[in-house]
Amino acid sequence: MRNRKQLILSLLALVLVSGLAATSSTFAWFTSTRTASLTFSSATVENRSSDLKVTLAGSLNNFDSESDANNVITLTGANRVTDISGNGINFYKPVWASTEDTASVINEVSTTNADGYYIDILLKIERTSTNPNPKGLKVYLGEDTAILPVDGGNAKDVFAVEAARMAVIGYDDAARTNPALRHLYAPVAEATPKYLIENAAETAYELDGYELVDASTELKSTAFVTETLQANATYEIADLMTASEAYVGFRFWIEGTDSETVNDKALGGMFKVALDVYSLEV
Repeated sequence: MRNRKQLILSLLALVLVSGLAATSSTFAWFTSTRTASLTFSSATVENRSSDLKVTLAGSLNNFDSESDANNVITLTGANRVTDISGNGINFYKPVWASTEDTASVINEVSTTNADGYYIDILLKIERTSTNPNPKGLKVYLGEDTAILPVDGGNAKDVFAVEAARMAVIGYDDAARTNPALRHLYAPVAEATPKYLIENAAETAYELDGYELVDASTELKSTAFVTETLQANATYEIADLMTASEAYVGFRFWIEGTDSETVNDKALGGMFKVALDVYSLEV
């Protein structure tokens, strides 16, 4: 009887240990339900070039917006976002099974309504001169561009920034025709960055038809710098050498494959964005 009691106790202990292991396991994403979210508080778009006009052409979120005489656009609103994964144009959200790193289904995130998932801003950038610049006028992101914690003393806000990514997307027009990814950016470099895509020949999170792609060659984390020569400038967002206007989209999200989403470290955090736009001639 004593041996049987010891066996029962040993099995009970094993069950308890297994239960603890299950509750503390990580999916490399927020482990809470779909309603798990953090907050994007505001965005400021500042144009430092007198030869450019920058206006808000649209958003897939509900924002309060205003522009001042200095060509500064301010967007405000407590927009919720959650952990998703993608290349900036297409996004996916797994629904987790009870087993670590196993999804029961992977849903495609809407590209017409970003609310609850990611932040989307569309800017119209115009050349104020009437004639095309024969030397070539190009537009860049400057040194004040940043993804920032709302409260630098709040660890969750800091983790939210570290888990964030930004995509810069070029479009043909205000209808967002022909999206083309210009830049994929993370404020903090990730050792092995990835994102989720559809691929019929691969498997991700034990589901066929998806792949976790190595993003190390395309994801940038270099600092934004304001230059005086095109030859030295980086983060080009528009080419107005012959065109008089360009439509440029900016998307911000919490990347579910980022290590800072593990164990919900960023959950409940808040982040904000500043975009610094300037132009240069050749």
